[in-house]
Amino acid sequence: MTSYMTDYKTFTARDGAKLPYRHFKGPSDIVLIFLHGITEPSLYLREFGTYMSEQHLATVILPDLRGYGENPLRRGDIDYIGQLDDDIEDLIHHIQSCYPDATIIFGGHSAGGATALRQTIRPIHANIHAYLLISSALSPNSPLARKDGNNNESTVSIPKYALLMGLNAIGITKFNHTVVYRRLTPQDKLHGTETCQLSYRLAVSRMLDNQYENYLRQLNASTFVLVGEEDEVFNAHAYEPLYNKYTPAKVRVLADHDHDRIVKSEEALSIVGEWLQDVRANQAKP
Repeated sequence: MTSYMTDYKTFTARDGAKLPYRHFKGPSDIVLIFLHGITEPSLYLREFGTYMSEQHLATVILPDLRGYGENPLRRGDIDYIGQLDDDIEDLIHHIQSCYPDATIIFGGHSAGGATALRQTIRPIHANIHAYLLISSALSPNSPLARKDGNNNESTVSIPKYALLMGLNAIGITKFNHTVVYRRLTPQDKLHGTETCQLSYRLAVSRMLDNQYENYLRQLNASTFVLVGEEDEVFNAHAYEPLYNKYTPAKVRVLADHDHDRIVKSEEALSIVGEWLQDVRANQAKP
């Protein structure tokens, strides 16, 4: 499978690491930074980024988070819990240095949405105008989790996860490299750049904690939440009541769309494009 390596630029994180992101040049006044899901790197979002830039809706940045991508520093692992948050802060500052007058929109798909929401309680939140959350995860205990199971080909070792949580609570972190998440997709159905095993410290850094409402309360009315009605990973009909309870964000449930089609179909991309146009129009008002 083609990885489209010419898409990539890099930024320097605070530890000196050169981290990659796909760059799709569009209007310089609005930049959308959008994060990938739990095992796939940014490749599957390439159509999304291309559409937004070619329709002159936004410049789009699709990072491969640390631990992911074609040539990660250490696939499926990071150095400490929260390192992705530090990387994201460094990326946003880098993008702002490249586009100093741009409105920054931040968000993600699936686990990428949860990782984006982690920034709402960090200082970098002040630099973000609005969030775009597509089929976004929150935390495992949220109402979005399907009670009937799902078709997601993955497994989480609950005993290991619980034990590591307990150890971390008393300050023991030396076992945080332990793998707690595995993707079970057969090898012949993979394209080769997936991250199919996640350490505890990486898995925790992709999700919100159990007080997810603290993050949601920080969202403003410019935020847009989109989910497919046929989502097989999350309970689509739980999004609107949950977000309405804690946020003024707009929520839309799109018929005939599942977890992945929601970032690929012409209809879904057009809806996101219309929202971006509204963001630009509202920014232009005196």
